[in-house]
Amino acid sequence: MEILKKIDDMVKRRALFIAFFSKEVTKRGGSFPIVVGGEALEIYTQGGYTTGDIDIKSPKELSEQILYEWNFIKKGRVWFNKDLDIYIDWLGEGLEEGREAEERVNTIVIDEDFEIKVISIEDLIIDRLNASKWWSDSDSLMWSKVLIEVKKRLDEKIDIAYLKKRGSAEGIEELLNDVLNEMGAYNAGI
Repeated sequence: MEILKKIDDMVKRRALFIAFFSKEVTKRGGSFPIVVGGEALEIYTQGGYTTGDIDIKSPKELSEQILYEWNFIKKGRVWFNKDLDIYIDWLGEGLEEGREAEERVNTIVIDEDFEIKVISIEDLIIDRLNASKWWSDSDSLMWSKVLIEVKKRLDEKIDIAYLKKRGSAEGIEELLNDVLNEMGAYNAGI
């Protein structure tokens, strides 16, 4: 943990923390934690979006045990370590989006010994569009468009069929279609 204190860049510090945490959880027999929400957006935008906490899905008891051992303090559902300036928002054990979303999770290799798992860009787009529609969060609408651009720049195809299925189930199909049209996702064949 001491190495984390020496990293000034909070995006890198949080990513490395997640890698340490994930390795410890799996070493103790738990399922691999999945980064979601704002921290996932921060990772995909390489710090273009910043967040104050790490939103994570992981085994509850095991995660709490590790965080306690690592001198984190719990307030509500949030754990924090003042020395590391890291806040963990534990959001449950698995993805509510279901098994298919868990199978779509991306693995990001930090180095040969460490990796992290992050919710897919498609599922994060749906998350941001939900925030835009249901919570009137206009910034989330912008970030959904940024995520589409991230896919383009990675030269990866967006899974339109999956997005439409999720958008329909979430009641945001019209908003999703508007965003995909505006971003040229249909025409570009991404």
